[in-house]
Amino acid sequence: MKQGKKHEDRQSEYETLEKQLLSLFHSGIYISSFDVVQIGKAIGLDMPFKDRDVLLKSLFAQAKKEDKFSEALRHIGLYIRERANKYTVLGNEYPHARPLITSWLQKAKATDALLKREMARDIH
Repeated sequence: MKQGKKHEDRQSEYETLEKQLLSLFHSGIYISSFDVVQIGKAIGLDMPFKDRDVLLKSLFAQAKKEDKFSEALRHIGLYIRERANKYTVLGNEYPHARPLITSWLQKAKATDALLKREMARDIH
């Protein structure tokens, strides 16, 4: 029984992170299936193209299994920061869109902080 509960707890933790990453409203960025496949490749995982939610679940499961979970989170963080840099450029080029872009940047920064907390938890 306890082992099943631990699995459910772990699954719930990933579900929260997955929902954050898959929602533009919550994360401020859009991660496509292609992006998830590229992140998988960056850490040595071969990911077949599927729906983004299935891919992200698979990425987390494979990365955890191969002790690369923190590495996967680090690469997702790199992707988020790269996208945030592009948003900053767009905000500078299109000042009228800056309020919306600022909102995305704040959400991207919060998502990056969430990833860093998850990495710290994974290390311990």
